[in-house]
Amino acid sequence: MSVRSCQDFLRVASDSPELGRELKASTAIGEIVKIGRRHGYAFSDTDLMRGSSSLAGPPIPPQQEAAPAATRFFHHEYDLADIPGLAAVADELPLLEIKPPSVDLARFDATFRGDDLATTSQAPADPAFRAWHERMAALQWRDPALADPPRRDFHLVNLDEHSDHAGYEEYFAAKIRVVAALEEFFRTGIRFSGALWYPPSSYRLWHTNENQPGWRMYIVDVDAPFDDPEETSYFRYQNPQTGEIVTLRERQRIVRFFKAEQDPLRLFWHCIVNPTERHRWSFGFVVPEGWQDALERNS
Repeated sequence: MSVRSCQDFLRVASDSPELGRELKASTAIGEIVKIGRRHGYAFSDTDLMRGSSSLAGPPIPPQQEAAPAATRFFHHEYDLADIPGLAAVADELPLLEIKPPSVDLARFDATFRGDDLATTSQAPADPAFRAWHERMAALQWRDPALADPPRRDFHLVNLDEHSDHAGYEEYFAAKIRVVAALEEFFRTGIRFSGALWYPPSSYRLWHTNENQPGWRMYIVDVDAPFDDPEETSYFRYQNPQTGEIVTLRERQRIVRFFKAEQDPLRLFWHCIVNPTERHRWSFGFVVPEGWQDALERNS
C-alpha cells in the first residue's frame, strides 16, 4: 500500500468516465479504497487522505453571489412516482434499501439518547440550544466520559461505511446506475452526498450543512406505510427569515429539495427524526442550481 499508488489511481480516475462515476457514487473513504483495489491499486485510508491532499490544486476563489430574491419557499417536495424521468431511479430503490448484517442493532439501540433527541423539539435560534450545540460541537459530539464513544449527533447508519458484506457489490452497482440515471435527467454531473439508513428510533440532530453549500435532492422511503399520518418520520427545519419551525411529515417514496447556505442570516437549520417502528432510508445528491428546469423538461 502506498501514497504513490493512491495518486496514480486518482490521476487515472480523473480521466476515466467509468471510474469517475464510481467515485461520484461513493461517500465513504473505505468505499474509495475498495474501488482502487478492484482496479488494481492498493492503498489505505491514510494513503488516500495524504494522496488526495497532495494532488489538490490551487484554492478556488469564492464566487460572489447576487443578493437572493425574497421567497417563502425553503423546500420543495414531490412524490417520486410523479416525476416520470426518475422511473429508472425508482427501480433501483429495492437494491439501495439494505440493512447491512455488519450493523450491530443491539449496540445501535444502546447508543440512543433521549436527552439528545429532545433537542430536536427546540428552536435553533434559542440561546439555550445554541449554548448546548456549541458545547457539543467543541467536544466533537462525543462523550468524553466513554471509551470510543459514538457521535451523538448521528444516531443513524451510514450505509457506505459498511462495504464488507455480501450484498455490498450489488448495492454499489445500483448506486452507479442511479448516478448515471440522474446525470441523464439533470444533464450534468451528479454525485451522492449520503446514503443513510434510519432504523426505528433514530435521528440526525439539528445541523446546517453550511460547509457544503448548494442544492440537495433527497429521495426518502420507508419500508411500509405509516398507520397514522400524524405518527411518522419527519424532516424539520427553521425558516431562515421568520424563525418558524416547519415539520414535514413523511410517507413512502418522496423527493425533497432544499438549499444549504453559508450566509449566517440564511443558514438552513434542519433535523430528521424517525420515532417509529418503520425503517427509513434517505439518499442524498448534490444537484445543480437549475434542477427545476430538469423537472419541467422531464414532466
